[in-house]
Amino acid sequence: MPILDQYGNPISSSPPTNKTPSPVLGLDSRWRSYPLRGLTPQRLAQILREADDGYLETQAELFEEMEERDGTLLKLMQDRRLASIGLEWRVEPKDSSSEARRYADAFREVWTDMPWRGLMLDLLDALGQGVSMVGLVWERVDGLWQPTQFQHIGAKHLIYDFNLRRFKIRTQEEPTGMLPQYGQVIEHRYRARAGSPTRAGLMRTTAWWYLFKHYELKDWLTYGELYGQPYRLGKYDPATGKDERDALEAAVRNLGTDAAGVISKDTEIEIIETAQRGGPEVYEKLIELANREMTLAVLGQTLTSSEGQHGTQALGQVHLKTRMDLLEADTLALGETLREQLAKPFIAFNFGIERIKLAPVIQGILEEEKDQKQRAETLDLLQQMGVPIPESYVQREFGLPAPQANERILIRPGAQRPTPLEATRVSLESARPSRGVLNGQQYVFELLGQALNLGSEAMKDPLDLLLEQVRQADGYDDLRRRLIRLFPQLDVSQLSRLLEVGVTLAELAGMLAQREDADVDG
Repeated sequence: MPILDQYGNPISSSPPTNKTPSPVLGLDSRWRSYPLRGLTPQRLAQILREADDGYLETQAELFEEMEERDGTLLKLMQDRRLASIGLEWRVEPKDSSSEARRYADAFREVWTDMPWRGLMLDLLDALGQGVSMVGLVWERVDGLWQPTQFQHIGAKHLIYDFNLRRFKIRTQEEPTGMLPQYGQVIEHRYRARAGSPTRAGLMRTTAWWYLFKHYELKDWLTYGELYGQPYRLGKYDPATGKDERDALEAAVRNLGTDAAGVISKDTEIEIIETAQRGGPEVYEKLIELANREMTLAVLGQTLTSSEGQHGTQALGQVHLKTRMDLLEADTLALGETLREQLAKPFIAFNFGIERIKLAPVIQGILEEEKDQKQRAETLDLLQQMGVPIPESYVQREFGLPAPQANERILIRPGAQRPTPLEATRVSLESARPSRGVLNGQQYVFELLGQALNLGSEAMKDPLDLLLEQVRQADGYDDLRRRLIRLFPQLDVSQLSRLLEVGVTLAELAGMLAQREDADVDG
């Protein structure tokens, strides 16, 4: 039974043929229709309806131009895209099997040399457009099939086939669209809402607010050009000829900029000063509303951007959590796409299609900002409760360097200074290769760990006998009598020998350490 891809087609064990230039490369065209030029609500609705029918060219060009012309929209989309790209990304095995680890190691070497940040930036274009594709060319390098060329395929080159529920790529040879082969492209989809993928991009929502905003900008510029200027009225006699009327009109218009004009003495120009009521606040408020609505559409909140009103810290934390939720969703979706359409083809082409279930996982490591003070208080409380906390964990969580040998350490005011033995133990992990007392003490620490392991074995039988008497006893007096009778039968000779050997070895370690520090040859 053949293994199928995400579209239900059989997976090939060989990469797409690349003897000639890949048909999915070289598609980017410099020609644009610039749909924003003279855009009206009627024209915008027509463009969106074309995309609803599966033809994305004009809509894609419109969205590109919107982001190019509007600084606020560009910033919002960049914030959303770069948040995912800026994370630490790791390649992890699918499971703990040796085979999965081997596949992950092989893919990790390829991933490290890959321009994966640029690849992610191209794929995250789907946030605005709803879909984004990157064409791949596979070549054999060092015995493995690897993707060596990546090129973004703009959404303007895509047509959605509603019957196949797939995006086709328009080429010169196939203007109605070609279906890419398995492993030939990486297709990332973003779904801001349920329904057709041609309507899934965030730009569908922001397009209307963009239109309203720039209508207001145009009116605001006109208002700023005329604000404060007086009315200029030209008066002429009814018998005045057309040429004289045209000259009067030109003079009235030029008074606004040149403050000069030539007219007949039979005509008159009257300057009317206007009461300056109101101002540009209405335009400013409408533009702020448009910016705020676009921010809500892209980031889900406003307090983490410059478009929001100031609020309390608690409200700010809620808005930050909303933004983190979006980042987590974007990261998970991008990781799934990369595993499905990059890691799985890599495994299929190099190790066989029956191994694609073991394809490695590509994860973005998402860490929320930590409240260091709260964490320190929690650790202090846990320590008071007797919970053992490794020092290495504390140093790692708070980004603290381990103290070096003989380095002074900070002490809480009023707290006891550590004993020399404790201070030595703190510095052993990160100290330079040590000699003498440090070396000997390290030996004792290791000896202690071995002694505990051996001691647990030596105590097993005596401890079982003691526990048996405890379970059978009827009370404290009965238990006391049972333990007195049992004591001669307990065999602790092995434990005694272990203690004797441990003490002897510790003494020898101390003597050797003393000799090393004194540079005495043994």
